Amino acid sequence: MKPESIRKFDMFYLGSLAISVVSIIVGYDALVAEVAAEGEASGMALGQVWAIGAVVIGLAISLLLWWLTSSKRLSIAKWIIVLFFVLGLIGLPGTLADGLTMLEIIGLVSVAAQATAIWYLFRPDAKEWFAGSSPVDPKTFD
Repeated sequence: MKPESIRKFDMFYLGSLAISVVSIIVGYDALVAEVAAEGEASGMALGQVWAIGAVVIGLAISLLLWWLTSSKRLSIAKWIIVLFFVLGLIGLPGTLADGLTMLEIIGLVSVAAQATAIWYLFRPDAKEWFAGSSPVDPKTFD
């Protein structure tokens, strides 16, 4: 049975992904326009398909990392989640430079949920669980 910290990690990490999906839906037109503009600047025709593909691949990677961390206890997946989070934080000031819009506020809520999820990965019961020394819940076999 998963310790409480891992269950909380699941809740906050998956919650941050759900918030991100809401943000993508709300800002879909702006996302497609930004991808198209970047494509034109590089001489490539990018647009809706490229934007959707990038979003789907990003979500698939995030879900895979969650599964490897939460279900398979892979510590390396935990550290990859941390690395992606830190890399995201590096770009945050540039994103917020133009002021806060509804999309940026939604994004900040997602970042806060993800930070909370990561914090739970480093709680004592989570550390024991990753090490494989978490005790079995006595109610498991009742």
